[in-house]
Amino acid sequence: MKLSGENQKALDQLVPKEDQERFVNEVVHLVLKKKKAESADEIEIYTDGGSRGNPGPSGGGFAIYKAGKLVRKGSEFYGKKTNNQAEYLALRSALRDAYAHFKEHKIKCFLDSKLAVEQVNGNFKVKSPNVKPLFEEVRRIADQFDRFSIHHIPRNQNKVADQLANEAMDHGE
Repeated sequence: MKLSGENQKALDQLVPKEDQERFVNEVVHLVLKKKKAESADEIEIYTDGGSRGNPGPSGGGFAIYKAGKLVRKGSEFYGKKTNNQAEYLALRSALRDAYAHFKEHKIKCFLDSKLAVEQVNGNFKVKSPNVKPLFEEVRRIADQFDRFSIHHIPRNQNKVADQLANEAMDHGE
């Protein structure tokens, strides 16, 4: 908010200019400090699952980042599963790992499966009987975090998790 010329002159007479500047600098410092603390409290999780055939040999992978740095990763071969089952199994593994190591943090998940994201967010129903128990388990774990969100991203922004999922399938076949 900008003061009118008259009000600014009155303020300048009542409060020295250096006190005004010091106040503004302190506010800016506090805002930046809070923003930095919030980002340090944030964990980003990227997951991907897939199968070669539907159903077919499947695997999943996850990458967990804190302050932009990869801090944990994992992959697993799941055997004969559908793509959607593999997506949920990968997300389940990532959330379990995050809960074990970062349960007090803000969790932001990123998947390239729009279906899984929309289902977890409650926008789409889970109709498949072979996915519903996995969905319920993922929701149960996600609900254990104070702050949890899940977002859809394009496949090209999920390269690390995709690579881990493919490596799991390669080693399992």
